[in-house]
Amino acid sequence: MNVNLRLIETKDLSAIIDLRASTRENRISRNELRKRGITEESTTELLRTTHRGWLCEAEGKVLGFAIGDGKTGELWVIAVLPDFEGKGIGVRLIKMVEEWLWSLGWQEIWLWTSSDPNTRANQYYLKQGWHVTETKDHILYLRKKRPNQARGRISALGSGRASATTPHKSGRARALHAPSAAASKGLAAV
Repeated sequence: MNVNLRLIETKDLSAIIDLRASTRENRISRNELRKRGITEESTTELLRTTHRGWLCEAEGKVLGFAIGDGKTGELWVIAVLPDFEGKGIGVRLIKMVEEWLWSLGWQEIWLWTSSDPNTRANQYYLKQGWHVTETKDHILYLRKKRPNQARGRISALGSGRASATTPHKSGRARALHAPSAAASKGLAAV
């Protein structure tokens, strides 16, 4: 099967919201997402301003997608249809989001997911180079340093980007253990 990876466009939002309700784990319906403030309109605004995302498609069908938050350095969401898990789609999508976040100057990026050790996400992220930083209220927080970043070196000084200890681009400290407002509403966790 030939697959195509490309940036998410407004015309794709209905399909990715439906896909989000079709995942194997942490399935959230369109109606539940709407109750949490996640709609095609709100996601359009995020993609227009602070977020960027990619999707994988084959024969006109969206198989998976991932979105990052350039304002906070967060991998905001990754979702792949169950029939297409284990085929490298998720890895490729995450790499695209990671590369975009690195290109913005982030030296460390982060995500959160369920702390349930029986979920596929826990082991998946660890295999992709993410490291657990905290578990709180059934949420697992993970970080990933920019490749080739020297240990102990504060490489973000003067760059206008946050260091590993202050992951907000403005330089103001932002607690890593607090999911972004949109994330806590339900689109984010795998």
